[in-house]
Amino acid sequence: PALLITQCLQVDFVKPIGKHEPLPNKLHVGADEARRLLGDRPEDGPLARTVRWAQEQGPDRLGVVHIRDWHNPDDPSQQDHLRQFGAHCLRNTPGAGFVFPAPPANRPDIAVVDSLTLNDFNGTTLQGRLAPWAGQPTRVGLLGVWTEAKITYLAYELKTRYPTFRIGVCSALTASSSRAHHFMALDQLQRLLGVEIFS
Repeated sequence: PALLITQCLQVDFVKPIGKHEPLPNKLHVGADEARRLLGDRPEDGPLARTVRWAQEQGPDRLGVVHIRDWHNPDDPSQQDHLRQFGAHCLRNTPGAGFVFPAPPANRPDIAVVDSLTLNDFNGTTLQGRLAPWAGQPTRVGLLGVWTEAKITYLAYELKTRYPTFRIGVCSALTASSSRAHHFMALDQLQRLLGVEIFS
């Protein structure tokens, strides 16, 4: 079995912006990293092609889970997170939208999990969505942002909760606010967690 999990591939994190344009919020990865992920034509760039391919696979070939930040500014439990990182991915706003083609309507098996904090398991449906793969050897690919935070924390949680998962990360389909932080995080993922890095 195989599973693809995308992480925070949303407008507020990676929308294309001009080289000298100010960042739209504290968590945007910046013009260079957004362009590296999305390409010159985001609808046909590396990320869009990969997600489109994944969503075309049958559920028997590849499970797909999209994790998105989804914040409610009126929820007291999210206040600390929003205070630290600023307003981003507020639910039902354009900034919370995905930057890749939406899952096809005929694929209800493609899961969208709303994450409220840095831990994608706290207060979410992620554990239930992963239940079909629990306990069996499963190849799991992670792609998205931020490499040193959300990708790393997710890899750690998966590694400790699902020891049969074989986790891989593609360096070209993950990004951070700094290329240096990105590569340091990839090194840590490999050395400390045994994640396979595909350059």
